[in-house]
Amino acid sequence: MEKRNIRDLSIDDITEAISAMGEKRHKTTQIIKWLYQKGVDSFSDMTNLSLPLRKKLDEAFTITPLKVVNSVSSKRDKSQKYLFSTTDGARIESVIMEARGHYTVCLSSQVGCPLACAFCSTGAGGFDRNLTSGEILAQVIFFKRNHIPPRTRYNLVFMGMGDPMLNLENVSRALEILNSLDGFALGEKRITVSTAGFPDRIKTLAASSLKFGLAISLNATTEEVRRALMPAAGPLDETMAAGEAFATRRQTRTTLEYVLIAGVNDSRDDARRLSKMTSGRPFKINLIPFNEWPGCDLRRPSEERIEEFIRILMPKAPAVTVRRSQGSDISAACGQLRANGRRR
Repeated sequence: MEKRNIRDLSIDDITEAISAMGEKRHKTTQIIKWLYQKGVDSFSDMTNLSLPLRKKLDEAFTITPLKVVNSVSSKRDKSQKYLFSTTDGARIESVIMEARGHYTVCLSSQVGCPLACAFCSTGAGGFDRNLTSGEILAQVIFFKRNHIPPRTRYNLVFMGMGDPMLNLENVSRALEILNSLDGFALGEKRITVSTAGFPDRIKTLAASSLKFGLAISLNATTEEVRRALMPAAGPLDETMAAGEAFATRRQTRTTLEYVLIAGVNDSRDDARRLSKMTSGRPFKINLIPFNEWPGCDLRRPSEERIEEFIRILMPKAPAVTVRRSQGSDISAACGQLRANGRRR
């Protein structure tokens, strides 16, 4: 029988497996710490476990890291992008960004994406499958081991390839390990889950004990434009209501991501509607000037139009920030490095 990657197991699953081997529950804590705090790739390295237990683990499970296929570093900022290969040959992208000693890792949750959003290069490359929880966590382990200095704070954003809400089971299992004190010990202020907006799934996660912040890719102020840009995403009003319910339940704010695209959603009327839609509600607005990519006809607005959009928003809208894309010289928008590899 094929051995399973132990990083695909939940904490309860590992506890149950250890119990079936005739071992005590506290061994689970030791194993979790080896897997995630120390990031070992071999059971033989778990030196505080007995040799018989290490042998049992090795006979039952594997520890499967990702293989680096390619990497590119930005000459404009400190971002670095990696193309990884999984055990079945699937390829995914992850990015690490650093500014003034602060690190952010952008994680993928799927191989490709099924949503086919008009502005996204990942969707243009098609969809293969969901990532397992172990493949999601392996991205974090790689960057912790190779880029982030010990005892340095870092943030995780599920803003890479795919939509986390479409891989809810595996993303939830990964979040459990990311939250666990024996795992990565990351709270809601250190993890952001970004989605195109699936109201029922947002409500499911909101009701869970998992700790994370929510970001919704909104990108439109009318249903017509949202359908044109994001044909598979949840309805505008229902998605906004789910985001508000999440924020109210968690006593926080939901981030609304708004990609500004010239001549599509950057008009004065769009700014006024967005201001009205969010005024007095528990949201934050993150404006993202479109990051152009080969093969896409959409364009980034001028700086003058971006500034005008902000000026209209500011009097009534909640907190407004502008995210300037890092790594534009290394195809850092998700899907571009993978697509470049396919074209070659």
